Amino acid sequence: MNLKSILGAASVEPAAPFPLHALPPQDWARLAAEGPLPVVALWADRGRIYALLGDDASPLAVASPLVDGAYAAMSPARPEAAWFERLAHDLQGVAAIGAPDERPAVDHGRGGNGSPEWPRFIETQGEGLHQAALGPVHGLIGPAAHHRLTLDGARIARLEMRLGYTHRGVLGLMAGKSCRAAARFAARLTADATVAHSLAFATAAEAASAVEVPPRAAALRAVMAAAERSGAEIAILGTLASGRWEARLEAARERIAEAALACFGHRLMMDAVVPGGLAADCDEASLPALAAALAGAEGIAAAFARLADRFDPAIAARIQARAGAAAEARQLMDAVLEALPEPPVSVPLPMASGMGFGAAPSARGTIWHWLDLTSGYIAGVFIADPAALLWPGLEAEAAGGDIEDLPMLSASLGLSVPGADL
Repeated sequence: MNLKSILGAASVEPAAPFPLHALPPQDWARLAAEGPLPVVALWADRGRIYALLGDDASPLAVASPLVDGAYAAMSPARPEAAWFERLAHDLQGVAAIGAPDERPAVDHGRGGNGSPEWPRFIETQGEGLHQAALGPVHGLIGPAAHHRLTLDGARIARLEMRLGYTHRGVLGLMAGKSCRAAARFAARLTADATVAHSLAFATAAEAASAVEVPPRAAALRAVMAAAERSGAEIAILGTLASGRWEARLEAARERIAEAALACFGHRLMMDAVVPGGLAADCDEASLPALAAALAGAEGIAAAFARLADRFDPAIAARIQARAGAAAEARQLMDAVLEALPEPPVSVPLPMASGMGFGAAPSARGTIWHWLDLTSGYIAGVFIADPAALLWPGLEAEAAGGDIEDLPMLSASLGLSVPGADL
């Protein structure tokens, strides 16, 4: 792809920390068709279609005006864009021209009697195939998700997921609010990434407002993000374990939560990260206990990872990666404790206008938030949780496997329904 020639016609708009390339529709269509930059996020807002392409480290931000409420689909060349295109259709009513998958994402519709319509699934033809449905209500406590399995005996010929049962309209709830007010919605999007979503939202707001947080706030934010990720990684490993290993991993996760409560006033560190820094300083005397909890989690995760060869190779690789993330959290904590900056921990956020992106790591991958502010209030917002890519990934990875392996495969991905439903 001649990316330079496509971007050459674009006007560049400020969108901290990197520019937004505004493309005419014909150049958007060229970019959509020619690849190979992968889609990180895609959304519609106020007559435009936006996308983040490339990688988390240095993504390319592009936008283009909609033409009669439509745009050229990116999913034919980039299948990972399909969920975002379906979500944009459900939330904004915009059409992706040429999209191969037009199933709803979160819109269940309503029949004439007020009851939800039956989900639309892809028909799979073949001798000996039959379908089985799981959910959306399951026997155990868990998020609502419908699994439609097309089976050839015990082999999964196709898996289709139907989400949207926990759609809360978070983006609509954020619109029109101040950043401080909307931050509470970001913190409550999904319980295993409350710090990550708060941090991505806050950094987007700070980028749009041209604000830099104090060094102490930045350091403690990194500690909180690392502690949350370590706890989430340990929790995911616990879903793959049994017996004493499950109990040991759960105990390690509990020690992190208890230490977080002592340091930051909440087991999930909810509402601790706010636009402009932190809601309050930490209890510095409790930081060594958090460091010890992270060190203990690292040791237990490493010991469990030595058993990874008992699992399918793909799952084993994820176990090793999650154990490595727990080790990184401990190392970051040690570095912060060596040189923790002095207060303050926050600065006021001005009533500014601007556009900004924010990112934060989580156990599922990088979380992205986009904000467009007008005089300090939210005119446009989008959230890209890695769940939007992981659920379609589960559909692809499960095909051809055994139905008995599906729970373990799902657990290894650390899937989140709320992260996709928004």
